[in-house]
Amino acid sequence: ERCWDDLRPADFSEYRLYLYDKYGVCAIDRTITVVRAMFKHAYENDLIDHPVKYGGQFNKPTAKERRQNRSQRDRINGKRLFEPAQIRKMLEHGSTQMKAMILLGINGGFGNTDCAELPIAAVDLDSAVIDYERTKTAIQRIIPLWPETVTALRSVIEDERPAAQRPEYEDLVFLTKYGHPWKQEKILEDLSEPIPKGTRQEAISPEFRKLLRGLDMLRGGVGFYALRHTFRTWADETNDQHAIHRIMGHTIPGMSGIYVEEISLDRLRAVVNHVRSKLWPNQ
Repeated sequence: ERCWDDLRPADFSEYRLYLYDKYGVCAIDRTITVVRAMFKHAYENDLIDHPVKYGGQFNKPTAKERRQNRSQRDRINGKRLFEPAQIRKMLEHGSTQMKAMILLGINGGFGNTDCAELPIAAVDLDSAVIDYERTKTAIQRIIPLWPETVTALRSVIEDERPAAQRPEYEDLVFLTKYGHPWKQEKILEDLSEPIPKGTRQEAISPEFRKLLRGLDMLRGGVGFYALRHTFRTWADETNDQHAIHRIMGHTIPGMSGIYVEEISLDRLRAVVNHVRSKLWPNQ
């Protein structure tokens, strides 16, 4: 253990190299953000009496480092994309809940957290639309649903949804067989430790990996979130970037984000229907 005021720039530089070697670019980005925010909060709230000096090496990854990392990952594991036949195979063998999550992933670019935190109130099965503010960004998100997605969600919500273990879980679409959310964040208290530790339990990734392993499709670094990559890649062929941003819950960039007040449902449907035609080209 080290006292905070004993840390020097060389220590942060060494720590960055350790993270890069062991975990890669993504870990560097997240960790540097957290560490800097922690010490900034401590200084601004008089918990420490002077700012911490990080030196010139404790910075977020450069664009070059990100490109190199992505190229290396793609060479080893392939691109973070699924082929239509692979997704159809997943849908054929997945459980009821996993099938609905996979459809949300490729129908509307849903990621793990999007599925785990999807509220029932956001889902209008009669109108075949999901309309809500994405939890991660608080940006409006509207997703027209395919008939297959509506059917799968109806099965989850109306037929096979486990009883919620707590009242605050009642409004979630997806619950594990034990009645808990598919993602939970907890504070673990250990009397032997001076500071409680946080932990995050995320059940979608291991369940999805289990499915891929059973189908002999498991690749390193390619998990559930690759469905979001696949949706975005296929949707890009429509050349309607604003509609894609609205579906995925991204901010519309530039001045357009200020002046574009509404994107018609027809435009959003055109995007998701194009993606559907890639998945089922013969329908």
